[in-house]
Amino acid sequence: MLFGGSQTALENCLVRVARRLNEENITWALGASMLLYYKGLVPRANDIDLVVAFEQLELADKVLHGLGQKQAPNQHKDYATRYFAEFVIDEVDVDVMAGFRIVTGGNVVEYVPDPGTFETLTLAGTTIYLCPLEDWYVLYLLMPHRLERVVAIKEYFLENGANETHLKAWADRDIPLAVSTEIRKLLVELS
Repeated sequence: MLFGGSQTALENCLVRVARRLNEENITWALGASMLLYYKGLVPRANDIDLVVAFEQLELADKVLHGLGQKQAPNQHKDYATRYFAEFVIDEVDVDVMAGFRIVTGGNVVEYVPDPGTFETLTLAGTTIYLCPLEDWYVLYLLMPHRLERVVAIKEYFLENGANETHLKAWADRDIPLAVSTEIRKLLVELS
């Protein structure tokens, strides 16, 4: 949770973290509520969620340790993520995931981000990498209690388009049938 209370504090923290991760050439991208915020889908973000390349996890952890306080582990039963850590940096919660896994319908689905699909934006002269919104559409479909976000992203895609090849790749994965069905319905609506 953001303890400072403003989007400016969140963005200042994001820029500070991004600069350090970029200086170390760590593969990372922004996801969850802050991604939705930059896409105009939510009025504010709650915290900063970063997806980091699993093979660069130790270096990322070291960088983030140098910026703030690592919190006690707080794993949730709906996730089997290989690495999850919470840091407080400049009074902002920064969640870091590598090997992000969601437990759903008896399956474990792992999110392996592809840096070739990342978008970028620039804040204060710093490159911010963004996970594809298509990935978070599917991740939210897999998570419990995220229907509001699924609906918002779907409406965005229907209005602005989506990477249909990327969505089809998700639909073809070994994921719960209900999720692949929702993706395929969206693909039909997009065509």
